[in-house]
Amino acid sequence: MQRKQPRQRTMGMSVKAIIWHRGRILILQKNDRPGRHPWEFPGGGLEFGEDFAAALRREVREETGLAVEILGPVGLWNFRRHLGRPLTGVMFICRADTEEVTLSFEHLAYRWVRPEELAEYPLHASLRKALAQIRPAQLAQAAKLAQQLVGENK
Repeated sequence: MQRKQPRQRTMGMSVKAIIWHRGRILILQKNDRPGRHPWEFPGGGLEFGEDFAAALRREVREETGLAVEILGPVGLWNFRRHLGRPLTGVMFICRADTEEVTLSFEHLAYRWVRPEELAEYPLHASLRKALAQIRPAQLAQAAKLAQQLVGENK
């Protein structure tokens, strides 16, 4: 008789896109909690068998209608979901060719903001913590590299 292995709890994986267009970053206002509508970066959970890039492109397209160019990872974030289930995410620097956003039902509004304006918006605490762990020079360097690689200064 074969003994069953105890079922292992799995950890959720997520991706977030810091999308740049003409020196601004896209943020979305969530529509999931009555009375509380924090801002966040586009993104979401990985589906079974999906890699980070595929998940990021799918989530960004679903939430914003944008097709993005992924330039690389820039940070990690952690969050405890409902019932304390852990979620770990990877943030990527991306570039969009347009600022025309089509929101899904998951969000109420969007803004293209300069990095220094992010403090004016109530970002989810887990994202704010993750951003604080990214050295400002690292984020600025990633943005500059993105501009150089794709000629965003046109």
